[in-house]
Amino acid sequence: MIPEKLRRQIAADALQSCGSGIRWHSLLHQNKLKIGMIGGSVTQGYSAAGFRPAAYPTLLGDGLRELGYDIESYVCAEAGMGSMEGNLLADSQILQHQPDLVVLEFAINETTLRPSVIAFESLLRKLLCQPEPPVVCFLLIRSMDDYSCESFMLPLAEHYGLPCVRLRKGLNPVLERGELCWADYGDPESHPTDDGHRLLADCLLHLIKTAQSLPDEPPKPIPDPWLDAPYQAMRYVLPDADCSAVQTAAPICPRQNHSFPTAFLLSPDTGGMRMQIECEALLIFYEAHHLPEYGACRIIIDGEPFNPPVLHSNSIYGWGNAKYVIAVPPGSRALHTVTLEPTEGNFYVLGFGIC
Repeated sequence: MIPEKLRRQIAADALQSCGSGIRWHSLLHQNKLKIGMIGGSVTQGYSAAGFRPAAYPTLLGDGLRELGYDIESYVCAEAGMGSMEGNLLADSQILQHQPDLVVLEFAINETTLRPSVIAFESLLRKLLCQPEPPVVCFLLIRSMDDYSCESFMLPLAEHYGLPCVRLRKGLNPVLERGELCWADYGDPESHPTDDGHRLLADCLLHLIKTAQSLPDEPPKPIPDPWLDAPYQAMRYVLPDADCSAVQTAAPICPRQNHSFPTAFLLSPDTGGMRMQIECEALLIFYEAHHLPEYGACRIIIDGEPFNPPVLHSNSIYGWGNAKYVIAVPPGSRALHTVTLEPTEGNFYVLGFGIC
């Protein structure tokens, strides 16, 4: 249990920055706000007690309504989802609604290695380079063992002048003083308790309340990438029988994944697929699961075996979640041919990311 007074103190201390070059007064003195949230299982609604519809996105919306706003909320989140999947889905699930504010929650779903950094910065720049860009806020949570991707996300927030909420900054001192224990906030898998979700919502509400008193600042030009953003312009090619770039006899079947509702079913019985497309980069998204029906595919790029030559969708860590492979790494625009040849079991292709 987190006492209300302590929860509000943590929320206030967790505010890292309100950003710079933001027209806060104009944004927050209108009646209607559209909020987008992109992240993993925490944003999807998982808590220490299981799935909760009233997780922090819902609680944030309720709190903003209490402040007098007419709120529309859009959530793009799946358990285990990373920045690359968020980038793939952002156009259809978030940006088509033209949000005013977008919250990014990926601090415990990424690594601190270069591929994660450029995946995250690619998503960030996709949002910031819209014709009417939203205000992008980082929600930096932590795991039970204090893991967080702050090492690159904090510099990125500063580089782009973005608002940032940093849970560590408010929660860690309270834990160190013994006023709370970790179990008051979250479980060993780092999903917040119901009180933890309330705390995350309060952290974001404190940011909004603080920003309400700030004046409009002239927008700043978007700086050059902090590291690199080669997937900024990635678009999603869904499983579609009419897709001219794809040649396959494989059926399209429904899936249980909310964000990826259909897939090409490749198997030794249904056959493989061939895709020919002019692009700068190409990613294949597929479904992973620990069930024995999930199989493998041989992958060939421009006539040459890929490394590794076989993609395995059967994984002890899979639960029907999306995984991806960068079939064609970023480079100059060229015509590429990708061939998938199923070798065993079922292989569910969720779609392609094309740059």
